Amino acid sequence: MRHRPDVAVVNAGVARFLDSGPIVTDAEDVRRVVERVPRVVAVHLEALNHCPLTRAELRAAVPEALVPADGETLEL
Repeated sequence: MRHRPDVAVVNAGVARFLDSGPIVTDAEDVRRVVERVPRVVAVHLEALNHCPLTRAELRAAVPEALVPADGETLEL
């Protein structure tokens, strides 16, 4: 791998159109990023009505990912 980032920020809300599969990252995708990057911050959860993945669901599925609350600031 040419690049070795220390932190990755991923949109993980599983956004989708009415009749489509996910168009952005789901929990399994976040898990794959966690396997390659030391710190992963998952954002864009519960942000819009088309993002059904909740923070609690992602935290349970991928506890290694950082999932900030609304307004929370992370120091990395």
